[in-house]
Amino acid sequence: MPNMHQKLSILFFFTFGLLAEAKAQYWQQRVDYQINVDMDVSKHQYKGNMRLTYTNNSPDTLDKAFWHLYLNAFQPGSMMDVRSRNIADPDARVSDRIFKLKPEEYGWMKIKALQQNGKPTVFKHSETILEVTLAEPILPGATTVFELTWDAQVPLQVRRNGRDSKEGIDYSMAQWYPKLCEYDQMGWHANPYIAREFYGVWGDFDVKISIDKNYVVAAGGYLQNPQEVGYGYEAKGSPLILPAGDKLLWHFKTPNVHDFCWAADRDYTQTSIVADDGSI
Repeated sequence: MPNMHQKLSILFFFTFGLLAEAKAQYWQQRVDYQINVDMDVSKHQYKGNMRLTYTNNSPDTLDKAFWHLYLNAFQPGSMMDVRSRNIADPDARVSDRIFKLKPEEYGWMKIKALQQNGKPTVFKHSETILEVTLAEPILPGATTVFELTWDAQVPLQVRRNGRDSKEGIDYSMAQWYPKLCEYDQMGWHANPYIAREFYGVWGDFDVKISIDKNYVVAAGGYLQNPQEVGYGYEAKGSPLILPAGDKLLWHFKTPNVHDFCWAADRDYTQTSIVADDGSI
């Protein structure tokens, strides 16, 4: 009969073996976004297009994909609205505010086209979830490219995303683009947006935002064209190269994150401080 020392040794090697196997089998998906949006601030709407490069690091072959369409939650009759009016929620920001929105205050997102590797796909949406039947399966280890175009309306802010917040911010843009759902060891996490957000796929974001010149944009990323926007972002002593027309194009890049947020306001100012080591 094994003694205590032998039992502990067996337990150690069994546990270590399980951990080693789990580590060897670990994987996570990868997605890189290229997004362009053109804002119409008079209507609080925008047109967007996206090129999304998706790498399937799972051992599974995928024949479907799912996207979150968060803005569709901000309309009377949505699941978020019904929940907030019928179930006690510690987040008092919602309550019956969605139910009271007027059509011009709704949030919505309408997918116009979606291609995979240049081929059209079949897609349908159920409120905040877009289900896509792929034009071709994504094999384990393979990379595929999706191209989307869509129209959207920014809702009057109820929570997180929206326009004209109580703090006086013109646009607070979180959950603002079609976001690919996460796929992991449990499958697709295509959960409707009812109360809280969901974790996302990690990757790089390359985002271009066209908006009227009197708006200053702040974002969780690195501005790529400071000399073309000004507002204090430009390098001191270097000339500005402002484009003709009524809009500026703000170009941001953000590496290795699972979301991209931005805000725009006519009263924003940009300030910078130089640290002792010379960094800004």
